[in-house]
Parts: sequence; C-alpha cells; structure tokens
Amino acid sequence: MVNIEIELLYIIFSIVLNFILFKNNNIVAKKLNLYDVPDSKRKLHKYGTPLNGGIFYFFNLLVIFIFDIFFNNLALTNFLGIENESEAVIVLFILFLILLIGIIDDKVSLKPLTKSLLSLIIFSMFLFIRPEYQINFFRFETFNFVVDILKLSLTFTVLSFLILQIALNMYDGIDLQSATYYSVILVYLLILNENHNFLIFCILTLINLSFFIINNYQKKTFLGDNGVYIFSFVLSILIIQTYKNNYGSFFVENIFIILFLPVVDMIRMFFIRLLKNKNPLKPDRRHMHHILLKKYGLIKTNILLITPLIFSVILLNFANMHTIIVIILNFIFYLSLLNIIKK
Repeated sequence: MVNIEIELLYIIFSIVLNFILFKNNNIVAKKLNLYDVPDSKRKLHKYGTPLNGGIFYFFNLLVIFIFDIFFNNLALTNFLGIENESEAVIVLFILFLILLIGIIDDKVSLKPLTKSLLSLIIFSMFLFIRPEYQINFFRFETFNFVVDILKLSLTFTVLSFLILQIALNMYDGIDLQSATYYSVILVYLLILNENHNFLIFCILTLINLSFFIINNYQKKTFLGDNGVYIFSFVLSILIIQTYKNNYGSFFVENIFIILFLPVVDMIRMFFIRLLKNKNPLKPDRRHMHHILLKKYGLIKTNILLITPLIFSVILLNFANMHTIIVIILNFIFYLSLLNIIKK
C-alpha cells in the first residue's frame, strides 16, 4: 500500500537536506580540502571549485536508507531487492567505496589502470552479493531475438559497469552537461517503470540533481570524479532493473540509445588518441563538448548535446518509433555535430 504521508515526508526532507548541503557547499569542500583547481591548460575555470557532487548525493542516499531501515520497514528500497537491514548496509557500503575511489581520484588523480582495477573489484563484489543484477541475456527488438550469455554474465556486467563509468567520466567536461543528461535518463526510466518505489527514488534523485544544476550553473560546485562514479553506478543499477522488468518494451537498442552520445564519443576519442600514440584514457580538451563550447557558449552547447536524447525519449515513448530508426537518427545527428566541430 502506498503511504502518501511518508512519501511527502521523503520529498520535503530531501528538499530541506539539499538546501542545507548546498548552502554549506564551501564549508564541506574546505573540511575535505576537495577543490578542482584551475591549471590554465585543461581546467580553465577562474577559481578553485568544490567537488561535492557525489558527496552530497551520497548523503541523500544515506538518509534515504537510514530512514527506510528505522522508520519505513524498507518499504522504499525494496525495489532494489533489499529484504533486510544487513542487505541495505551492504549496498550502502558498496556505494561508499565507489564514492571513496572518486574522492581519492579527485585528490591525487589516480592512474587510469589503478582506478579501473579498483572499480572492477567493487563491481564484482556487488554482483557476487547481488547476482540478480547480472545481465544474463541480450534482448533485441530488431529481428525479435534473444541471445543467452549466462556463462559470461558476470564478466559482461562488470565490464558494462566499468565502461559506463569511463564513458560518463569522459563526457563530464562542462557545466550542466552531466547533470542534465542524468536527469533526462531518470525521467525516461521512471516513465517506463510501473514500480511506485522506483518512481519515488528517481524523484528524490532528481531533487538532488536540480539543486546541483542550479549551483553548477552558478559555478559554485562540480560533480567531480566522486559524483560521476556514484551516479554512473546508480544509473547502471536502474538501467539493469528497467531492462529486466520491462521485457516487451525495453531492449538492448533502448540502452544504446540513452547512452549513445557518451559511448560513441568515448570510442571516437579512444581511436583519435591511439592514432596519435597517446594514452586513450588520458584527459584532454578535444572532446566534442569542449569544441562546441568555444563555438556556441555554455547554454547552446548543452542544448545541442541534450536535444538528441530528449527527442529519442519522445520518439520511443510517444511516437512508438522503432528503436533502429531512432539509432539511425542519432547517428545522423552525431555526424552533423562532427561536421560542425571540424569547421
């Protein structure tokens, strides 16, 4: 049974919590000494900026879990398959480890191989504990067929978590970009899922992202690696849940569509760097968003980057367009963007 009063309490408390957190943004960053310092090369902002995106979101998750454990009998988080307090604590611990890797990376810039190996270990721990999140099959809308990958499910799922983490980390390059992208994906996922608790969880996450977007636009805070890592992990979980719970309406193609721009641009940058004998994981300012930013400014660039995803969601949900057509349209749009940045 849906308890409207408790859900309203969650929402009101989430708004108050995020207001307090972002109001004390500089205090938190100062306590942790966690700033993104400009270097006149790749980081061109004027002042040291707090990297509190992931930390504040983790506080949101922590409060949700604590309230759910002690006052709500795990009624909200049960959509994650959590059945008792010990399972809730384990999931929180995994989230904390992911956040911790991000914080360390923000502080000392871990080597790509080091942070990838640490992430793989944590993802493997999570999937051993929660094997229901392993992807066991590929379900395609095109030609209506299913491919069983049961023997490779753990390996594939762990690599999927890591690839999304890397792709979203490379995609996080300018203000507003990542948070608006995550928000649109969450809206799409909550439209597809009939589970009411899934809806509430997404709304609470969107509240946090809304506060972050406002502060990020004002250049008061950045996501940081800690933010990208924890959001990529949560998005991975929500996408897998949506994939498993919507057998006839959410396919491999749908996942490719919502992750299209970060993944395809990651692949493009990998090949460009390899052809120039550079480390494919070493950051630079040659991403599409950096070039578009120079040409069109912050707002127009973000509109250009988020438009294909918004239209894809509309075409899939309201126009019932076949996924393969939407993928083709995304490729056309992407090639158009490439043509723009080459001029």
